[in-house]
Amino acid sequence: MNTVCIVGLGYVGLPAATIFASKGLNVIGVDVDKNKVEAVNNGRCYIKEPGLAALLHDVVSKGLLKATADTVEAVKQCDAVIIAVPTPVREGVADLSYLRDALEAVKKGLRRGMLVVIESTIPPRTTISFAKPLLEESRLKVEKDFYLAHAPERIAPGRAIEELLNVPRIVGGAGPRSTEKAIELYSKVNPNLYPTDATTAEFVKLVENTFRDLNIAFANLLALMAEKLGIDVYEAIRLANTHPRVNIHMPGAGVGGPCLTKDPYMLVSIFKEFWGTQLIELARRINEYMPRHTVEIIERALSDAGLSLEGARIAVFGAAYKGGVDDTRESPAKYIVKELLEKGARVVVYDPYTKESFGAERADTLEDAVKDTDVLVIVTDHPEFKSLDLENIAKLIRHKIIVDGRRVIEPYQAVKYGFRYYGIGYGKVFKL
Repeated sequence: MNTVCIVGLGYVGLPAATIFASKGLNVIGVDVDKNKVEAVNNGRCYIKEPGLAALLHDVVSKGLLKATADTVEAVKQCDAVIIAVPTPVREGVADLSYLRDALEAVKKGLRRGMLVVIESTIPPRTTISFAKPLLEESRLKVEKDFYLAHAPERIAPGRAIEELLNVPRIVGGAGPRSTEKAIELYSKVNPNLYPTDATTAEFVKLVENTFRDLNIAFANLLALMAEKLGIDVYEAIRLANTHPRVNIHMPGAGVGGPCLTKDPYMLVSIFKEFWGTQLIELARRINEYMPRHTVEIIERALSDAGLSLEGARIAVFGAAYKGGVDDTRESPAKYIVKELLEKGARVVVYDPYTKESFGAERADTLEDAVKDTDVLVIVTDHPEFKSLDLENIAKLIRHKIIVDGRRVIEPYQAVKYGFRYYGIGYGKVFKL
């Protein structure tokens, strides 16, 4: 397998296409977005990912990676096809329309000996019960004429290259020969592969993200309790985690991104009548509540200072859903900004990684964001926010109030410069 077609050039597909090409394979990237196709063919990276821009330019200049909007023609030229299209959840059910469209196109270019791999996150049995019969409408049979597998992506924004090359991958075939063929392909870029069957691979992906969501929900529940008790949840979790068999995640202003916000629902959707799945749904509800709770803390902070949310000028630091990346998909900041605006606040958003402001005013510099504002709200744990010049901010801000949704500032540091400090899971107002 020397030529690979990757369908979908988003946050998963573009890094994958670049890495496969960097290993000497001929790669054809496919996307319906002609702007992405043009960007790739010009060696221009449209995703903010460390090291990706230079690597993309290199493989394109060497002729190892090119892009097209014609899926069928691209498939006809390849030995293997990797599908990395979105599978959003709508009303609690996975929307497989993008996957269906990709498979329909692949079917038209399918030939004997070809390997088809689905990397998109999908409900268990999708490979066997959905993709397999659709592709076999070509009159070619899985395991006999072509091969079909699921290899769920494990890419964290900000670490895509490192994780594609080194993080263990689960590879599950629709049959043993399919697993063997998929292992053969992925071993060209990553030696840490774990073979299994397709349904197990699908299940494992959802288990991973649901576990993380449950853990974060537990931390957020503890944060809400700590606020009532008048203690610091971060201190409590730090101490609890000294136990050798305890590893609690940290709470925050909300869970964002393309995976944790939908994968638990995808898992629950196939077990609607299964006793106990309410646990997963409750965890989602807790995490979905945290942005609203952040707004409640902002309202309380303003009230304590004799101010109203309506008309207040609020600086929101962070639009991305996590620190160090430009990805704003399902960011808690979106919901926080929207609610603040609806309640009549004047909101300015500052994020050094993205220009997104969710309909609020956008500041180009930190100083512009905080000047004459009433409250500084930290939503994203960008590295730059962990070393804020609080002395300088104190000179610019109108009312010295900080609402910290990620514990990027230690309360005592804020107090040192005269701020009133409020935070998720911080059960008291820290002030002089």
